[in-house]
Amino acid sequence: MVNKDRRNFIIGMAGLGALAAAGWGVAGWSLTRPVKVVKSIAQPTFGQGIKIIFNGHWGPENVFGNVVEKGFYDACNLIGTECTMYRPANGSSDVSEIISNLQTAISQHPDVLIATDIYTSVQPYLHQASQEGIIVILVNVDAPTETDFEYTGAIAYIGQDLVKAGYTQAQALSNYFPSGSHVVVINEGPGQVWAEQRDEGIKEFLKQYGCTWDVIESSFDLSQVESQITAYLEAHPDTKAILSNGYGGAVVMDVFPKLGISPGQMPVATFDITPQVLNAILAGYVTLTIDQQPYLQGFLPVIQGALVKKYDFSGWNVNTGNYVITKQIAEEVEPLVKEGVFY
Repeated sequence: MVNKDRRNFIIGMAGLGALAAAGWGVAGWSLTRPVKVVKSIAQPTFGQGIKIIFNGHWGPENVFGNVVEKGFYDACNLIGTECTMYRPANGSSDVSEIISNLQTAISQHPDVLIATDIYTSVQPYLHQASQEGIIVILVNVDAPTETDFEYTGAIAYIGQDLVKAGYTQAQALSNYFPSGSHVVVINEGPGQVWAEQRDEGIKEFLKQYGCTWDVIESSFDLSQVESQITAYLEAHPDTKAILSNGYGGAVVMDVFPKLGISPGQMPVATFDITPQVLNAILAGYVTLTIDQQPYLQGFLPVIQGALVKKYDFSGWNVNTGNYVITKQIAEEVEPLVKEGVFY
C-alpha cells in the first residue's frame, strides 16, 4: 500500500522542480515558513531639505487656485518639503504682480520653482531661474511653442494639453448636435495662452465637422457672459450648441429659462467643474465639462521636483486633463467637488 503522505510530498517536490526547470525561481521558498507581510508606514521625511516655491496666477478669490494650492500643500506635507506658494493679491492674472512674485521666488533660490506660463512676459524670469540651477516645472499653462518651452529651461509640463482638450470638448459635444450646425464659442480669456490654445482645438474639430461658428470675446465675469449669451441667442436662433473655453457657460442655467429653452434642448460644454458647472450639469442645462484635475497640478510637480532634486531624474510631462464629465460622472464626484478636490 502506497503511503499517500509520502506520495503527495514527492509529487509536490516534483512540481517545484518542474517550475524551476521552466524558469520559475523557487529558491528561498520554505514549505513551512509563513509568508511575511511587510507594512510600509509613510513618513514625511523623503523631501526634507528640499525647498519648493510655486508661483501661481490665481488671485485669492479664485477657487480653481484653491484646489491647486490644496494639492500642492498636501504633497508637501506628505513628503516633508519646505514649501511656499505665491498668488497675486490684486486678482487673477495680474501680470505685474506675477512677475514681482517670480523675482521674489528666484531671489530665494529654491531647489524647485513651479510656475505657470500664463504670459510670455514671464519667460525671461523662468529662463533666469533655470540658468541659476533651479529646477523649473511648468504647470496649468504650458509654453505656447516648443521654442518657448526650451527657452524657459523647464524640465516638464504638468497640466492639460490645451489644444487636445479643446478638440476633445468639441468632439464629445458633437454627439448632441448634427454636423454642419452653427454654434457659438465663448472665449473667456482673450489673448491668454490657455484660452487661445483651447480655442484652436475647438475650431479644429468644428472645421472637420463642417460647422460654422462665431466667437464671443468675454471674460470670467459671469454677469458679462450671461448678458452676452442672452443677446447672441436672441439674435441667432439657429444656434445649435454653445462651447465655452472656461466655466462661464454654466450661466445658461439662468439664461435658458428666460428664453424658453428646456434643459437638454441645446447642448452646452464648459471646462472645469466649479460649483456652478456642477449644479448646471446636475440640472441638465450643461451637457458636459472637461476637467483638468487641478489638484493633480498642485500635487504632482512637488513629487516630481523632489525626485529630480534627490535622484537627478529627468523630467516627464503629465497630461492631467481630458476628463469628460457628464451628468452621471458629476453625480459620482459631487462630494469631491464640495471637498475641494475636484474643480
